Amino acid sequence: MRKWGKVLIIGLILLLAAGTLFAGGKKEGGREFIRFGGGAPGGSWFATVGGFASYLSSNNPDLNITAVSTGGSADNNRQAARGQLDTWLTHALTAYDLWTGVGEFDGETPYKDFRLISGVYESHHHFVTLASKTDINSLSDFAGKSVVMGNTGSGGAINSENILKALGIFDKVDVRYMGWDDAGRALQDGRIDAAGASSAPASAVVTLDAQRPIKLIAPTNDDFSKIMKAFPSYSKSVIKAGTYSSVKEDSPCVSFLVYWAAQKNLSEKAVYDMMTVGLDPANLKELGSIHHNLKTIGPYLEQMSTFPVYLHPGAVKYYREKGFTVPESLIPPEMK
Repeated sequence: MRKWGKVLIIGLILLLAAGTLFAGGKKEGGREFIRFGGGAPGGSWFATVGGFASYLSSNNPDLNITAVSTGGSADNNRQAARGQLDTWLTHALTAYDLWTGVGEFDGETPYKDFRLISGVYESHHHFVTLASKTDINSLSDFAGKSVVMGNTGSGGAINSENILKALGIFDKVDVRYMGWDDAGRALQDGRIDAAGASSAPASAVVTLDAQRPIKLIAPTNDDFSKIMKAFPSYSKSVIKAGTYSSVKEDSPCVSFLVYWAAQKNLSEKAVYDMMTVGLDPANLKELGSIHHNLKTIGPYLEQMSTFPVYLHPGAVKYYREKGFTVPESLIPPEMK
């Protein structure tokens, strides 16, 4: 039995690999194979996209969606520009940088062959340390300390960098980069002093919090003024008390929108089919049980109307059929 169990596991791995090879918006046997970029193990996007991709595929026989582990938002956008992903999650700022060729993509050719599908949720960027770190009580205390920005290539790492740069702290910090599973263990073992993460609760922080009490290091009002001036796409929000068991009070934090994006050449039918499942109000409770990030997936048309990226034609079709007024600024050139 053990031998056959190993054979079965190996077979499943090979099937998953084959699915990835055949992915790319290609059709085979009536199904469309789609690569969906998420995040790194230990982060919320890894779990969100893994569950979401499976749910979409299981609820529409025409879809075969493979969740792809990536470095996060920046890596998703960079892989998309190379044609390695068909749909993905992205921070608002990272998508803007890709579209315009600034920030993370400064000096690179702007990539405009992608479209938006929907908003997903408001993400909270937060800095975490152990409650026992009595010498760290503000972001300015990070000077001289070892602080993980996030996983290399992730939007979380960019957010950590942006915030500390806006405060003039970044160059004073012992900057580290690692995935959240590793960062959580490094914090617990005392090998680093603090870490930044986008989206709360982050699963690795929950795991850490179960082992050692933590605390969140919140920006001050003066910090927020500097951060918003440098990066207008950020907003002020709070991480609610109880999000982590050690944190008993609301904690102010930087927030931003997370979008669901797709390649321009992904078929209108595929996008429409994904939205029919993913944005159906009747499915929201079940989607929220997959991951809390999916509880608020929806149109966000007002927010998107201030953004330079167009909607995908499949999304325009879906919103119009559901009675939404789609702003003219979001209609892509290919539909005009």
